[in-house]
Amino acid sequence: MCGICAVMLENKKDFPIGCLLYKMMESQQIRAQDSTGVAIFNTGSNKEFYRIDYFRKNDGVYNTFSEKVPEERLDKTLYELSGDPNIVIASFSKEMNLLKDIGLVRDLESKYKIRSIEGTHGIGHLRIATSSRVTPDNAHPFSTIVMPDIAVVHNGEITNYSKLKSSLELKGYRLFTKCDSEVIAVFIADQLLRHGDLEKANYELIKKADGPFTYIVATPDSLALVRDKFGARKGIFGYNPGNTHYPSFWAMATDLSALDSVGATFYVETPEPGIPKLFYNKMKIRSIPN
Repeated sequence: MCGICAVMLENKKDFPIGCLLYKMMESQQIRAQDSTGVAIFNTGSNKEFYRIDYFRKNDGVYNTFSEKVPEERLDKTLYELSGDPNIVIASFSKEMNLLKDIGLVRDLESKYKIRSIEGTHGIGHLRIATSSRVTPDNAHPFSTIVMPDIAVVHNGEITNYSKLKSSLELKGYRLFTKCDSEVIAVFIADQLLRHGDLEKANYELIKKADGPFTYIVATPDSLALVRDKFGARKGIFGYNPGNTHYPSFWAMATDLSALDSVGATFYVETPEPGIPKLFYNKMKIRSIPN
């Protein structure tokens, strides 16, 4: 099974949380060795430009590219990139830095120096492939061109993936991979556009998605830890009150070992199945009742 993790600082200020995510991912590496990735949110990002990261496939080789685009050119650039059959868009962001590739977490660190990346919150993933190929574009986190700064990591399976994907495509949304996890990101973004409420967006997905799953969705100011309505996949969270080396933060993961690795061993709890648990800066934690 895949391994997922996340960190949310208690106060909205940047800190090299890449080092925390790295520790949590390394502690769960035994779960999966196919690919890995992180999405880290940084308040100091240049918000005048949108950043579009994408993979271009050429004879089975995936090369990574990045473009910074002003708002007046955004629609045209997204249209051109999404219309190219050899391009898979990996992330669409303003505040988010999404990095992913095949291999182990130490390989990701060697390539991108993720331990030094600062931010207010972030998510991480370790993948073992079950329903799609081991390629960089199928690695997590998944983003979407529907709206910037939405990212998802997922452990489990969306068994009615094809039905959900078809319903999203009928609305005009473009999905770039055959991985069921991408549907989560696009569905959440669609619901946010409709209702503007992350709780409601996740609750709607819980009602419509079948199968065993736990996922974490990240936005510019929040994280949501979500388990399926039967609680078939693991997911826990805990708190680190901080010390001279670390600020206080909440951490989420698949395994308790990940919380132990960063000292998030206070108030450890497993969210109730089918009820999203949301985390914000200043740690307003909310859930929706049945």
